[in-house]
Amino acid sequence: MLRKMTILLLAFTFVGNAATVKDFSAKDLEGKTWRLDSLLGARLTIISFWSTTCAPCKEELKLLDSLYEVYADSGLSVIAVNTDTQRRLPQVEPMVIAQGWDFKVLVDPDGDLMRIFKVGPIPHSFYIKPDKELLKSVIGYTKKDASTIITTILNAVHGNYSSQDG
Repeated sequence: MLRKMTILLLAFTFVGNAATVKDFSAKDLEGKTWRLDSLLGARLTIISFWSTTCAPCKEELKLLDSLYEVYADSGLSVIAVNTDTQRRLPQVEPMVIAQGWDFKVLVDPDGDLMRIFKVGPIPHSFYIKPDKELLKSVIGYTKKDASTIITTILNAVHGNYSSQDG
């Protein structure tokens, strides 16, 4: 238990009305450990929780990947956190390769990050500013959400965080 707490540490600290995401660490598909600080984009970081059996998750990540390809050089970072169990984990990397996703994929087979982020239904995405302030948290995805996601990303890469919906 203490090992898990040492490996995965994330908390939201509330300052006024804003929540700040504290640093954490988690492993990618190759077993490399990453910290939030090394994953943050210069303008916006999106952390999206997903699983291999979640169709809306895959649709959202397809959109996020297309936006990441365009806006990564403008400061966008996309992190996909897979929530499949240890039993389903071998299916994750082949799916990521088949989808051609270029963003970082982390794995959370024991649900530690899900509990810390208080993730319920997926997809669940967290939009984080470069100073680690939580811009917004979004549960679910349908195609009509695409325009809001695009607008949020476009505003953020231009440094505009004031008109975001939460």
